[in-house]
Amino acid sequence: MSYSDIYRKRIGIRGTSRIERNFEAKKRSFNKYFENALNKHLVTIDGVEQYAVFQDQNQNNNKDLSDDKYIVVPLESNMEVGSLINWGDKIWMVFTEENKTIKSHKQGKIKASNHYVKWMNGSKVSGNGNGVPAFIQNQTLYTLGISTSGNHSWIVNAKMMMYLQDNDETRSLKIGQRIFIGGAVYQVMFRDYVSRNGLINFLLEEDFVNAERDDIENEIADYYTVVENNPEQEVAGTSKEVAINGSTNARIGSLVKYEAVVFADGEETQEEISEWTVADVDHIATVVEQTPRYMTLRIENNFQKVGSTISVIGKTADGVIGAKTVNIISLY
Repeated sequence: MSYSDIYRKRIGIRGTSRIERNFEAKKRSFNKYFENALNKHLVTIDGVEQYAVFQDQNQNNNKDLSDDKYIVVPLESNMEVGSLINWGDKIWMVFTEENKTIKSHKQGKIKASNHYVKWMNGSKVSGNGNGVPAFIQNQTLYTLGISTSGNHSWIVNAKMMMYLQDNDETRSLKIGQRIFIGGAVYQVMFRDYVSRNGLINFLLEEDFVNAERDDIENEIADYYTVVENNPEQEVAGTSKEVAINGSTNARIGSLVKYEAVVFADGEETQEEISEWTVADVDHIATVVEQTPRYMTLRIENNFQKVGSTISVIGKTADGVIGAKTVNIISLY
């Protein structure tokens, strides 16, 4: 090997161009930080043991409703949105992964799982009988929280929003199925695979506990019942649909409006929406106005919310649901 070949090889280690040299310097800087970080812990991510650095998140950003964290891992980590992290005495769920402009490492936002949910998956109970970790949040404060019964009476109709890791087992939880949460029973009324690739977002509506159907002691709904009718097939076969019109992107600090149109057999009708819901796990949107035709939202003016998503959901009186995923973007 000639002297010039040796020289080029030595220079190539640090990069053959200024951009490559700067990038390698950035990676060395991260590796040095990661090696000596005081907040580095040994964890398992989707069953793989590795080290991760955790950073506290300002509680003002989530209205103190959950102890959210940032997680930092090397670029070669298997972490992705939907990953389950065993750290300390909790299981944490990765909700967002930052798209780094300089890909020297991975960084995401995580929330602690706050419940295990069980449902009947055929003749078996989910999670090998132990349930599946979930992040659940009360949505009643973000909706009307009521529904009609008959023509005149109103009943409390609480809502819950639930996130599960997207996998074959969690995809078996169908629209219309019932689950226990905190001693009460809720029915799946909507699910979304799209908003956060790697997580499934379920919107749940309060139902009645039935001792003849439900294993109340172990909190397994429909344990004694084989559900013969498939609600999803009934909904899929209906001639009615709800379209939510409005922008798919909402800038922080902006006022945005979403209108609902109900179609029957492909024709627009004058039917109105009986309930609006905003699936907003990051607490970005505030309802300014809602009518049976439209909903107006104010998006929080906070750059840390850029990259988040919300879902605007409208429901008719007979249970037909339409939804729109909205991406939160920068002012510029």
